[in-house]
Amino acid sequence: NKIITNFFSYFRPLMNNFSEVDLRESINDIATLLKHSPDIQENHVLECELPQSAVNISADPTQLKQIFWNLARNAIQAMPNGGKLSLNLNPVQHNRVQIVFSDTGCGMPPEQVEQLFEPFSNSTTGGTGLGLSIVYQIVRDHNGTINVRSLEGEGTTITIELPTDLRVQTSALEAEKIENNGQSSRLEN
Repeated sequence: NKIITNFFSYFRPLMNNFSEVDLRESINDIATLLKHSPDIQENHVLECELPQSAVNISADPTQLKQIFWNLARNAIQAMPNGGKLSLNLNPVQHNRVQIVFSDTGCGMPPEQVEQLFEPFSNSTTGGTGLGLSIVYQIVRDHNGTINVRSLEGEGTTITIELPTDLRVQTSALEAEKIENNGQSSRLEN
């Protein structure tokens, strides 16, 4: 069932229901869910560093939570013997915001990092290989970027940058569709 659901989630066009979202609330919601997840053990540490004031962006709140949940769960699963997962949120230049997931897990070899967002790629966690492909698609649909740094035996850091203004997202996506005759093909990682 999970494989079929993930398959359809990946291949159906996502409907974006953009609204103003405080990223602090979305991250806190995921942190609360994660703390009560059966994946969390006593030797896991979850640390959130969030600004005191609101960090609002125009985004689909459900899709953002899907991104955050998938990345957080993958990080916890990469630390079967315990470790630390840090979630950081920072406004950056040019009306963008940066969300960083950093774990002290097993890390990945460069070959695995290169294929991380490809559908049905080999998963070390026993998943379907679609979760991170869906994450990548959602980040792209929000006109964002995603970057992965990983060292075997030391852990992984995944950095997402998203625009804070829906107008910036819309104009960039429209310009891209014009360039590609109505087809969206922007892929950054």
